[in-house]
Amino acid sequence: MRQQMENLKKLQQIEDHILELKATRDRLQKEEQLMTTEVTAIQTEVDRLHANLEDSSKGIRELRSVLAEGQERVVKSEKRLLEIRTVKEQMAVTREKETAKQANREVQEKIKEKENEIDRLKKEKEEREMVLEELQERVNNRHAEIAPQLADFEQTLGTKMSHRVSLLATLSPGVKRRYQILVEQRGGTAVVEARNSACMGCNMKLPPQFFNSLFLKQEIQCCPHCNRFLYIHGEEEKPASGA
Repeated sequence: MRQQMENLKKLQQIEDHILELKATRDRLQKEEQLMTTEVTAIQTEVDRLHANLEDSSKGIRELRSVLAEGQERVVKSEKRLLEIRTVKEQMAVTREKETAKQANREVQEKIKEKENEIDRLKKEKEEREMVLEELQERVNNRHAEIAPQLADFEQTLGTKMSHRVSLLATLSPGVKRRYQILVEQRGGTAVVEARNSACMGCNMKLPPQFFNSLFLKQEIQCCPHCNRFLYIHGEEEKPASGA
């Protein structure tokens, strides 16, 4: 019985270490995920700005093509005016020329707006690319720190899990089954100390006679409140009779 109790205590120590390892590993993995998410978000911004630049550049090329055609119409109208003999035709061609000139002025305004938009997009894209570059460098440096730590955690975790399996094999079937159920149901804590007449797992007071029986160490005892396995340190003082 005493050996099983000692093995249960060792198992709990391993369980605690495994929980710590998993918690640290999960924290580091989450940190990496958050960094990756941040990089992805900024990269998405840069890609969006690049796409907008492409659209604006295409738009300005199309506007310049429209302007060139409009300017050609003006030139043709001016040539026709030199050849026209009647006032009526001259007035009609003059209206065409003025209409073409007005259309060209409107296109030039749109081109100017597009040029301003392209300048703004280029500046914004350059700024976000600088942020992305700096962030990526920090992420790479941090990843270089985290990667070996995660590898060490996985190796240590594997060793602890193997030791856990070995110790579980030393327990009787009933104790083993109860231990595994408690670990699952009690957040990984199945074995706790009894101190000052109380269970340190649930902090509930233990019946005096029951607490005294723990000093005998004749059988494995469990808390009547939370069902965890109980043990007493050697330095714990036994309560006086009748306490």
